[in-house]
Amino acid sequence: MKLIATVRDRATITTEASAPDVAALRAAVIASTPPGHALAGLHGGGRVNGDLVGTAVFRPTATRTIEAEGRDYPSARKALEALVPEEQVVLSVHAVDQ
Repeated sequence: MKLIATVRDRATITTEASAPDVAALRAAVIASTPPGHALAGLHGGGRVNGDLVGTAVFRPTATRTIEAEGRDYPSARKALEALVPEEQVVLSVHAVDQ
């Protein structure tokens, strides 16, 4: 059995921003998105000196594909997991007919 998985880096980038309101905070965060990343979350933290303060978390958008084979699903899955570095996360797995 052959399995194909899509993986991406686990590393995230966290930034802080402030603005007068939620819409402006979101716009500021989106404008500061690092290249090769997407906004994963924006958490409001309250107001400081009248401005809304938030923490933004960005995750990488780049993915790669890995393949592994085994005599059955459990052995193919074990082989696949051995190929995934600790700093990456598996996004999807699917079996391929051979």
